[in-house]
Amino acid sequence: MRVWGIAGVGIIWAQLLPNLGGQRVGISALTFLKVDPSPRSVGMAGASVAMAGDPFYAYLNPGALTRSGASIGFSHTFWVAGLDYSYAAFSLPWRVSHRIGWQAQFLNSGPMERRTEYQSQGTGEYFYATYWATGPVYAYEFSDRFSAGGSFKLVREALDVFQATTWVVDVGFLYWTDVRDFRFGVVVQNFGPNSRLRTRDGRYRDLPMDGYPPPTLFALGAAIRAWSNDHHKVEAALQLNHPNDNAENLRLGIEYQYASILFLRLGQKIGVQEQYVPTAGVGLMRGWGRGRIRVDYAAEWIGRLGLQHRISILWQREDSGSSSR
Repeated sequence: MRVWGIAGVGIIWAQLLPNLGGQRVGISALTFLKVDPSPRSVGMAGASVAMAGDPFYAYLNPGALTRSGASIGFSHTFWVAGLDYSYAAFSLPWRVSHRIGWQAQFLNSGPMERRTEYQSQGTGEYFYATYWATGPVYAYEFSDRFSAGGSFKLVREALDVFQATTWVVDVGFLYWTDVRDFRFGVVVQNFGPNSRLRTRDGRYRDLPMDGYPPPTLFALGAAIRAWSNDHHKVEAALQLNHPNDNAENLRLGIEYQYASILFLRLGQKIGVQEQYVPTAGVGLMRGWGRGRIRVDYAAEWIGRLGLQHRISILWQREDSGSSSR
């Protein structure tokens, strides 16, 4: 009942103050860092900071990576305007209580034809926009209930002759109780210095190139095993987001599991403009070798930009993690 009370307060808060921070829209750079790579998370509208259990937590909450064990995962997002976004991560146990890993994310525009005010149909020349970030992840399990972790990412942006290089860090923790598997998590994502575009060959040096901050996010969330019976289990989650470049918003998600084979997910974003349609996702898992392999899919309608699709595949060794606790 306490969890649903918190959810009720969050919904009322989101409706009374729907645009708190909305004046900050568009102030950040490197917004590709905000693209959620996990179909499981997207299917639950992003209410995932406290869910834990797979290698995508290298991105979602490094403090929860201790619950994934030895694992590797890949995902692909068919993003807007023909953009492609890919993500990969792995984690390994080290000295019992430690987890180490690596993550990489990449967004590519494909070839874009150069146009000018006099050649609006194209000049016959092409340019590219590419963005990538990669770096190590570390998590430590202080006890069977509390863990914390962090990640460091080198970030690179290239747009035609312009380029920028910077770095960001993520820090998070997860607290796990024995009351219906209630979890509480907090994460700070993409904290780092401003990013400033420069040219590779010295051209356009007279253009004003201001620096802009990365899309820093402070998020806190909770999850609980709402219901279970034999092979059936339902988990509910909520998450409050405070971004530096947009309004505060609330995410609500639910996941149904059948015998750890079939996963059905549904979520809703509150306080996010033009995203009134619920998100949805599905997952299938089976044993493979010494572990388990899971395939996930999620669909998200983002207003005028249309329906976006995400797919992923991950493998996790059964005898190496603590995600079942």
